[in-house]
Amino acid sequence: MKSRIGVASSLIILIASFFIPGVEGLTTDAIRTIGLTIAFLLVLISEALPLSIICWVTLGIMPLIGVSPGFGSALSGFSSPILFFILGSFGIASAFTVLPLSKRVLVFLMAKFGRNMKRMLFALMLCILLISAFVSSVPTCALFMSIGLSFLELFESDAEKRATGRAFMIAIPVTCLVAGMATPVGSSMNLLAIDLLERHTGQTITFVQWITIGIPLVCIILPVAWILIYKIYKPAEINPEMVRAFIDKLDIPKELSIKEKKALAVIAVMLVLWILSSWVNQINIMVVTLLGACVMFLPGVRILEWKAFIKGVNLDSFFLVGTVLSIGKAMEDNGVSNYIATLFPTGQLPLPVLIAFVIALVFAVLVIMPVGPSVVMFLAIPLMTLAKSSGYSPALIMLTLGMASGNCFLLPLDTVPMLTYGQGYYSMLDMPKSTLLLQIFILIVLTLMVWCGRFLF
Repeated sequence: MKSRIGVASSLIILIASFFIPGVEGLTTDAIRTIGLTIAFLLVLISEALPLSIICWVTLGIMPLIGVSPGFGSALSGFSSPILFFILGSFGIASAFTVLPLSKRVLVFLMAKFGRNMKRMLFALMLCILLISAFVSSVPTCALFMSIGLSFLELFESDAEKRATGRAFMIAIPVTCLVAGMATPVGSSMNLLAIDLLERHTGQTITFVQWITIGIPLVCIILPVAWILIYKIYKPAEINPEMVRAFIDKLDIPKELSIKEKKALAVIAVMLVLWILSSWVNQINIMVVTLLGACVMFLPGVRILEWKAFIKGVNLDSFFLVGTVLSIGKAMEDNGVSNYIATLFPTGQLPLPVLIAFVIALVFAVLVIMPVGPSVVMFLAIPLMTLAKSSGYSPALIMLTLGMASGNCFLLPLDTVPMLTYGQGYYSMLDMPKSTLLLQIFILIVLTLMVWCGRFLF
């Protein structure tokens, strides 16, 4: 039923856009672009078709209705380097998935913190943060979801298993998305925001500038998220024997394998190069990620096998970002982005007020449009225009936009929380019991951190 309503609504909106006359500031092409964008999002949210098929249909419709001048223009988003960054990031994620690196980190933290459930939950969230700050959220969430589900099998009582499962299945995606704020490579939204900033203003946000704000930010947010999730969902208590049984069940070799050592060496070199990119303009973060993934396939290295890698690549993410970028280009070319900019408040706003406005706006839009890349593309140009009119660096606002747009967890509608929501341990309304308070806290802390870091830009 939901899918039929979504398709019917999108068709009605798309057809209606042909009969709405142009108004001041909006041409007929602009109105059709808005209609197509809304129709695309409605079908996406209703899950009427596989995500990639929705993207293909949208790309095919764009030249047919005049939103883009031709099919080549409709595919303009697929020339973005961000798409190859996404493929490269899946290479890094595959190294953690194929090799027991993530499990080793988890076992080490559990040995330090896993004496009771409260500390066990913290160990799990800290491990996720350390990995998801550098790896795409989708594979990280899938990996730790499987680890969490195996831990739940240790509970004999259904009530204890369900209570603990609810806490774990909410903590895992929330931590993955929060961790994405730490570094530019933690989320495709971060790099999308940087790319749009560079294209439209010539400014950039370096790796060091980003982590100077991002790392302290997530270090403040993680303990609050941990306490909220533990206090609100009350997972069942454990004993040391359960922890030992779980560690034994993971069956991790005592010594690091040759492949693990090679993977750690490659990732360490990539991290050094990411940091150096802040001063050496010739080093590009996305190129480092792509070539770093390629190194893992080289003869003599062989950390990854191509066939196994291809099976683990989420093509939905690839086509979604490419399609969103194409729609964003059409919105820009047809004047939609400039029109949206006229709807925002004018005049010079105090910087903390402007930052808080951006975060609140993003969180509100994510409820009705839970697709982070779409939110970035939709709001980027209007918000950069607003920043300039207020006399502030657009880099500050794009940093805020990139960080805020990754936190799509008020409801489990984004791809990442949907992974754990599908396991049936929590309901749609269980999540906001903790995430509403967490988003309010993020709004406050992110505002303060960006305001304090304004001297970096």
